[in-house]
Amino acid sequence: MMSFRWKLLGALTLVAILAAVGTYFLTARAVGERFAAYRLQERQVAGQQLARLLGQFWEARGSWAGVDQLFRTRVDVFLLRQGRVVSVTGFMAQYILLDREGNVVGCAEQGLLGRCTAEDEALREQAQRYGIPVLAGGRQVGTLVPIDPAVLTPLEQEFLASVRRAALLGGAVAFAVALLLGTVLATQLALPLQRLIHATERIAKGDLGHRVAVTTRDEIGKLAEAFNRMAEALQRSEAARKQFLADVAHELRTPLSVIRGNLEAILDGAFPLTPESLAPVYEETLHLGELVEDLRTLTLADTGHLPLEKERVELGELVAGVVEAVRPVAKEEGVEVLLEREPALWVWADPRRIRQVLGNLLSNALRYSPPG
Repeated sequence: MMSFRWKLLGALTLVAILAAVGTYFLTARAVGERFAAYRLQERQVAGQQLARLLGQFWEARGSWAGVDQLFRTRVDVFLLRQGRVVSVTGFMAQYILLDREGNVVGCAEQGLLGRCTAEDEALREQAQRYGIPVLAGGRQVGTLVPIDPAVLTPLEQEFLASVRRAALLGGAVAFAVALLLGTVLATQLALPLQRLIHATERIAKGDLGHRVAVTTRDEIGKLAEAFNRMAEALQRSEAARKQFLADVAHELRTPLSVIRGNLEAILDGAFPLTPESLAPVYEETLHLGELVEDLRTLTLADTGHLPLEKERVELGELVAGVVEAVRPVAKEEGVEVLLEREPALWVWADPRRIRQVLGNLLSNALRYSPPG
């Protein structure tokens, strides 16, 4: 069974992998798009200079006759002279020249794969979006269209490859850092839970005094505090149980001692076997029965199954009856019992249980009250 720590670490690792892969692809895509935009902008800037050169050609010739040959032989030389493009293969930026009617009159065909046709839909769209007007004598005599080649130069390919490698390396480093932090985080989160498990095992073995150290104020810290409160409640309950058993043993010891003493005296012949000698034994037997019934009542009360026979009773009269019953005992102890009651105080209760509770309270009060 996989532990909580490994489950958490696995989840964090999965998130780190997805984040690293997503970062790599988004970075590569963004760089590719920005690089394509940069190349197109570069060709537009260089194309504006080329458009002025072509405008001078028109002014000198009055037409585009022969411009195709000039276009093919001068483009790379012009761009190289301007310092815009450097390529070891001679594959430079490419342009297409359209006349006023949109016909192709000049094209650097190298690498275009037959795209120098006016019927090309992509060419018309490119001319509308990025076309550079060629002016001669203040009027437009043509349009120079920069074409972004589909095939990259080796230098450009190496640049994009280096960007992808850098993005991949950055993603790997980010994944390693996330994995390290995830391991630390999983350990920090799992450690308090392991302490709770250990404390639970100690409690189950009877070590009710064991507590968990509360080191945080988050949900795990609150869980540790709740566990400590539960352990304290169990410890108090266990102490109360032991005290209860000790009290029961003490209460049972007295009548049992009386019964045993009387029976031994009768068996030894010290007391005659008469109703008078058996009377104390009988009384202590009744006392034992009352104690057993009290134990049964306490057990039912603790489990929530104590039967109650409720009826409408006048509380003042009920209390007065209990007081009168204990008044002789109070007189023997030298304690005066006074009662102040409200008239007509009706309640819905079990009169027998109320008398029992009040009788126990008054008996304890008389036992620990000084005379007076």
